[in-house]
Amino acid sequence: MQTAMIQLTPNDLPVGHPLPWSLLDGDGNLMLGSGNVIPDARDLALVFHHGAVCREDDGADACDDQCAPAGPVGLQVGTLLHIKHEGDASRAAASRLIGFVEHGMFVTWPQLAGRDLPIQAGDTLLLRGFSGQAIHSFTSTITAVCRSPFRYLVLSAPVSQQRTPVRKAERVQTRLAAYLTQPEAEVAGGTEAQDDDTAVARLALLSDISTGGALVQTTAPAPAPGSRVQLRFKMRTASFDSEVTLDGWVRVAPSAAGQEDSNFPSFGVAFDVLGERELTLLQLFVYEQLLSNARLSV
Repeated sequence: MQTAMIQLTPNDLPVGHPLPWSLLDGDGNLMLGSGNVIPDARDLALVFHHGAVCREDDGADACDDQCAPAGPVGLQVGTLLHIKHEGDASRAAASRLIGFVEHGMFVTWPQLAGRDLPIQAGDTLLLRGFSGQAIHSFTSTITAVCRSPFRYLVLSAPVSQQRTPVRKAERVQTRLAAYLTQPEAEVAGGTEAQDDDTAVARLALLSDISTGGALVQTTAPAPAPGSRVQLRFKMRTASFDSEVTLDGWVRVAPSAAGQEDSNFPSFGVAFDVLGERELTLLQLFVYEQLLSNARLSV
């Protein structure tokens, strides 16, 4: 089951006015939340620059979270799981590992777009989970469907197990729209930093991101290396859209001319030390993207 989406054209989006719905990329990942504003036509072109832009057609998006000793698949009780039917090419549903038995495990009922995944006893499922060091992929069969004291599934012992190590500060590709601001003093070449409230925000696109930084693309000239910047954007994690504001500095010189992206300069931003909330949200976002993109060749 996949979230129904409607593909948009630039003419569908109200430039200079709040968006009536959230913008998603072709895979259903959040790009820009509803209520945000695309300032002008060049920003609109940037939003569409890397591929399809869509909105949901009746629905939301769902996911879950994590938490104690690792079981036989190398995952802890409480770990977020991505689950789909064997051979299904659509987006995975979200579940949580809630316990182990001698020859199997218990998981919460998988949900996608706020709805239960249609499954029954005997179905074979593909599952993925992140242990903190690696993505674990495996198949399992539903041996029982339980509805008391809550809805959960009993799965058979995992088979065809695979383990894919994940580097620290792993980067993931994305198409998150963000608002970028610089202190007015740096923009104008002044000597004193201004209040963040007085800084002018412009639309940017984050084409990849990690807990350490992001690759940023804008319609305006890129800031000078070493410049201070602030990024404000929304991420969809564990079924919630959370807004974060991250401070950082430009650590990569603007990209050389390059015909293809000459209208949209790109540059790297290194984040300052993140607060606990921001770090947790970024880690969860990165892990969910890794789980979604992991291949299950079983």
